[in-house]
Amino acid sequence: MAKDILHELQNVYSLKSRKSKIILIIICFLTGIFSGLIVSSYTLLLNNISFFRNEYLTNLTVTKIIAGLIFFILVGIVIQFMFSKYPLIGGSGIPQVNAFLNKKIKFNWLPELFTKFFGGVLAVGAGMALGREGPSVHLGALIGSGIKKITKRTETEEKYLVTCGASAGIASTFNAPLAGVIFSLEELHKFFSPLLLICVLVASGTSNYVSRMILGPESSFQYNFMLPKHTPIYIIGIVTLVFCLIITILGRGFSYFLLLFQKKFKDIKMNKYLKISLFMVVVYLVAIFFKEITGGGHDLIEKMFSAKVGLKILFAILIMKFFYTMFCYSSGFPGGIFLPMLVIGALSGKVYGEVLNHYFEIPNEIIVHFMILGMAAYFTAVVRAPITGITLILEMTGNFSYLYMLIIVCTIVYIFTELFKMEPIYERLYLNMFEKEISQAEKEEEKIKKEKRKKEKRLEMLENWWKERHSKNKKNNEDKIVTLLIPVGVNSEFDGKLVKELKLPENILIISVRSEGEDHIAKGNTKIQSGNQIVMITDYKTASKYASELKERGLKII
Repeated sequence: MAKDILHELQNVYSLKSRKSKIILIIICFLTGIFSGLIVSSYTLLLNNISFFRNEYLTNLTVTKIIAGLIFFILVGIVIQFMFSKYPLIGGSGIPQVNAFLNKKIKFNWLPELFTKFFGGVLAVGAGMALGREGPSVHLGALIGSGIKKITKRTETEEKYLVTCGASAGIASTFNAPLAGVIFSLEELHKFFSPLLLICVLVASGTSNYVSRMILGPESSFQYNFMLPKHTPIYIIGIVTLVFCLIITILGRGFSYFLLLFQKKFKDIKMNKYLKISLFMVVVYLVAIFFKEITGGGHDLIEKMFSAKVGLKILFAILIMKFFYTMFCYSSGFPGGIFLPMLVIGALSGKVYGEVLNHYFEIPNEIIVHFMILGMAAYFTAVVRAPITGITLILEMTGNFSYLYMLIIVCTIVYIFTELFKMEPIYERLYLNMFEKEISQAEKEEEKIKKEKRKKEKRLEMLENWWKERHSKNKKNNEDKIVTLLIPVGVNSEFDGKLVKELKLPENILIISVRSEGEDHIAKGNTKIQSGNQIVMITDYKTASKYASELKERGLKII
């Protein structure tokens, strides 16, 4: 961590000229404009395609069903083809941005921008339970990287532009500029400097302004939110504490099942295009029969704020949405878990509020209250970014009267995640991207350790054998064990010989051959070459008698 901070400080100091700082801020402004245009277009296109999908799947005929099935399978094949060509477009995109900022990968910005955009439109537009927010972060980051290459800025400035683009993506898709700023600092860059802050603020604010012009100025959730009244504060405190514990457990379940479904999907041994075709058949059936759980789920939250739904049906929707999200994300298609997380949190809050209202006669206002708290709390439990969660929900609802309650709930949940030793989901997904590399590195490290232990054990056995052999004769200083280091010269007697071919005096044992500072255990067929050093052990008397002779034999040209 200290090294990372030092590296970042060095990067900041490298941008020391006033002129370069001003130019960087102007370029961040441009990043915000282009990110706003791209992400707003992405959102607008998704909304229109989702509307068209729902209209098409209403009043189905046999012809429409067959045509729809063929179209869904073709969509899956097209996305799989793009994903095969550009693997980095898969998933939400947030782990990819993290990997880029940590110098693990490089962006091929233009083709990846194109395929991420249209791959996401096709995947989410087909009704998969994936969000547009993660891809929006990735799209913004790709734009930042592209602007760097076009303007030929430095690598340090590229990190700033990518962070600004990611922030702009959040600001555009959620209409939440402050959440975009905080997310980029809390979850992505994880470093703060005045220059970075002003750059991110400029990009995020500009992007949000552009998106408001295209999508409208309304906050994400249009509802008259009110704090629950006429309920004793101690009752609110108790039920909130219990709710935080439940949300934390559900958040742990989200991370566990998301990674499990990913692994199981990868383990299916089948032609990738056949596998994805069968996958799209399931997606098509869900789109027909369970329309409520398709897509990111923004409309579902809006509906649940005011809808009167039976507790059993509500619980069934929660379970189906949860596992359908796991199923869709396992495919690796472009699409995120940002919004689905908020939806699951809101549904969990809705179920909890309905239970309190139905069985404990707590007023109806408690239902929407826990839906709002549930979104921020669930985000905190899964992502472990409480400040982003609080700011995001405040901006999405447009109701800052919930600030105090959100701070309390997110803090409690964060404490629970510490106690349960939970890891942020994006960090787990980031590590999964490099699973093979990490596994290979661990194997190599284990192999080196094993060889070292083997070498140490053999040397110990040789020394013990030697000590045991001479233990009866140790009466004076002449019986002590001595180590001889014999250098090997070019064309000497020892050069090019095998260990077993060396004719050595009695009581001298070769234990290793040293090459480039590393000892290799000596075996009969170990070949000795010039530049090596032969490590021998013997008793003091023998060493005194033969040391000079052995060194001469090792160096003298024959």
